Amino acid sequence: MVHPDTGPWRLVDALTGWAASTLWVDWLLLGGSLGRGAGDERSDVDAGLGVRTAPDAPFSHRRDAVPASARALDETADTLVQPLGTADAPADHLVVQYRDGRQLSVVVSPAESRHDLPPETLVLLDRSGRLGRPAPADRYAAAPPTRREWAFLGWVAVGDAHRHACRGRVWRALRSLDEARASCWRLWAADHGVTFPAFGVVSVENAGIAPPPGLERTHPPSLTTTDLLAAVDAVATVLGPLTAPHDVEGIRDVTLARLRETVR
Repeated sequence: MVHPDTGPWRLVDALTGWAASTLWVDWLLLGGSLGRGAGDERSDVDAGLGVRTAPDAPFSHRRDAVPASARALDETADTLVQPLGTADAPADHLVVQYRDGRQLSVVVSPAESRHDLPPETLVLLDRSGRLGRPAPADRYAAAPPTRREWAFLGWVAVGDAHRHACRGRVWRALRSLDEARASCWRLWAADHGVTFPAFGVVSVENAGIAPPPGLERTHPPSLTTTDLLAAVDAVATVLGPLTAPHDVEGIRDVTLARLRETVR
């Protein structure tokens, strides 16, 4: 790799060196902003790690060895391990916060769980040649049922935001507005063919695409009922055309009728 020997890149080099010297590590991927070549000094290190298992060294043994190795890369402030996957497809997410502010986020899974290279990622190690071909482009796209789910849940969130605002539950109203806005971002990302549309605003901004028109009006300037209800109307206006192709007329129409009945 050609990069400055500072900040997150120095951590990437240390992680790569450890993986290369650890024979039961089969592959190592770099994702996030660094993986797609857009990182800077403030970037976290987002990685994927595939481990080889054996009868006397099951996945649980390999997984448990990774946190100690990651902590040894530099002075550590704290760590967290989040179980992912299932019994048939195990995986764990390890987050390591180093004292100098750098952060490592790595998903550990069995080596055989991956057979190709995801988009916007960089191969740091590939002992078995599992990552020699790119993953199919449509694997990470949003299928029609997924888009309909986002559309449906967007209208659920609009209705929830409206109800909470009318009751004076301002923080719950804000949370529901965020949820409705997240559906807008995901549908917008999918409509623009953005990689990883499920990440919504993250993927849209990474692609350099402008936000959905009118989205700025979905942020209320205050927590008054009037401003919250205006934000609910605004997010419904943004969501409407985004959900039109996805067969959610029933919940859309009921939700909009409730909004129109509100007396301000």
